[in-house]
Amino acid sequence: MSFVGDIFGGIAAKKMGKYNQALYNQEAKLAERNAEIKLKTYEQVDKPRILAAQERNRSNQFVALINSGVDVDRIGGSPYLTMLAQGIEDAFEISIGDYNSTVTYQNELNSASLLKAKGAGEAFKGEMAFRTGVIKGIAGASSNYNSSGSILSS
Repeated sequence: MSFVGDIFGGIAAKKMGKYNQALYNQEAKLAERNAEIKLKTYEQVDKPRILAAQERNRSNQFVALINSGVDVDRIGGSPYLTMLAQGIEDAFEISIGDYNSTVTYQNELNSASLLKAKGAGEAFKGEMAFRTGVIKGIAGASSNYNSSGSILSS
């Protein structure tokens, strides 16, 4: 009667595969949600904070230049080049932040995709174990029947 154990083992393997797939899918949903949270946090908290700090720094720099008595309107002069260089540095900082945010978001989504693929693999593995168990059980019952005329004999 080992064929019954083979069949039940196959059924258990299939259920375990589905359970593991559900776990991986849940973990993938969490990874996707974390990606969304990180992106929104950058867009709604970090980036506005960086932009506000840059604006404050530009304003302070401009006031300091005016207080120094230097002619800021003169194009090509040192104060103008300093302000231009600071503007370029500020834009570069925002570009790096945008890039890092995008890369982080994509990495989180890629992780979620890998988790879903692992889940599908677990379900497939369970399905194959189920089919193997059923085939093994049927083969065992058939062998029993051929040797003794009953599927229950050993």
